[in-house]
Amino acid sequence: MADLKDLTAQSLFDVKGWVAVITGGGTGLGLITAKTLAANGVKVYITGRRAEKLKEAEMTDPASGGSITGVQMDVTEKDSIIAAVKQINEKEKYVNLLVNNAGVSGANYGPSGAPKGSAQDISETMLNNQSFTDWQWMYKVNVTSYYFTSAAFLPLLCAARDQAGYPEAGSIINISSISGRTKESQNGQFAYNASKAACISLTEQLAVDLKRPGLEIRVNSLAPGYFPSEMTPIEAEKGKEKGHFMTKWGIPIGRAGHARDYAQAVLNFAVNQYVTGTTLVIDGGWLLAHA
Repeated sequence: MADLKDLTAQSLFDVKGWVAVITGGGTGLGLITAKTLAANGVKVYITGRRAEKLKEAEMTDPASGGSITGVQMDVTEKDSIIAAVKQINEKEKYVNLLVNNAGVSGANYGPSGAPKGSAQDISETMLNNQSFTDWQWMYKVNVTSYYFTSAAFLPLLCAARDQAGYPEAGSIINISSISGRTKESQNGQFAYNASKAACISLTEQLAVDLKRPGLEIRVNSLAPGYFPSEMTPIEAEKGKEKGHFMTKWGIPIGRAGHARDYAQAVLNFAVNQYVTGTTLVIDGGWLLAHA
């Protein structure tokens, strides 16, 4: 039977002294993740292509001892990923948590909504409003980069197991979306939704392959709904009545997600050593309402 002190929130979610890496950590949910971990004593490295965004996000929390440091990296270039791993490895002997968060959104039907008219009209609209390049870019960032980044950090993640007081290897959290779970195209964003579903599939495959002896790395996925970010303009509607979010955004709980909601989910997957290959939906009931 566990001692009561081992079941306190402070003990259950103790990540002080950890090292974490977050791709796309300079803005949006990536930055919320970085601040969550830094506030709890984690040394966080955020990566991205925009040096100015990384610089703006850098900080040190005197209270917890946590920090956020930017490392420029292009997740779509293998050489850039390898170089960033080398740069972090020069400062750290291990990584406890890798969060594959970098992502892009893509084309949809636009403000006019689903195409109308004859089969020929609908066909032409669907063919012309996006290209093969749009789809390839979506998968390159939202799926392929997660595979290569995970592979590159494997040695540092495994090295976490050798640190005093931490018997487990590091773990990986891949950021998908409710769009990867829904059966709707959400106004024609087929490429984005398909890429986020592929992210969930990749998570499950990695979880199986990386559980082998000698690695034993947990891999999970978060599927957030409507949280304020560069890809979701919901922040501009802060303060609206519950009915507005229920009607316009289809969120039964009647609001957008808060940083606190997201932080709780991140910490849970980071510390729970009995969970792998799992996707947690955080959407205020959106999927239930659109089932």
